[in-house]
Amino acid sequence: MLDLKPYHDAVIATDAEVKRIANEVDAHFQEGTDEGKEKALALRPALDEAQNKADEALNLYESLKKAARPSDVAMNFVPVSTIPPNPEAPETPGQMKRPDFEALNAVEKRKFALSGGKVVDE
Repeated sequence: MLDLKPYHDAVIATDAEVKRIANEVDAHFQEGTDEGKEKALALRPALDEAQNKADEALNLYESLKKAARPSDVAMNFVPVSTIPPNPEAPETPGQMKRPDFEALNAVEKRKFALSGGKVVDE
């Protein structure tokens, strides 16, 4: 099985770099001076490059994640049992009317409830 953690970590790291540069651009732009705006605009190529790297890392991660999925469709199905059914096996209880349930002793009530049985009112 393919270990996707390093690729996911790369996505996180490149995204963090994009956010760091974007915050730096914002800080310079918020200064309100012409010099601050020039510094912010000077960081545009670095921001574009960081975004491209982040996109590449994300695309690689998504491709590897898709490649790591099981490709054999039959693996997704449960095989049919080759054991014949036992006619003496207790039936799975479905529903029982409340008066019938109340007539059971405590052990039978518990067994019915734990086996997934449902009590219905008439």
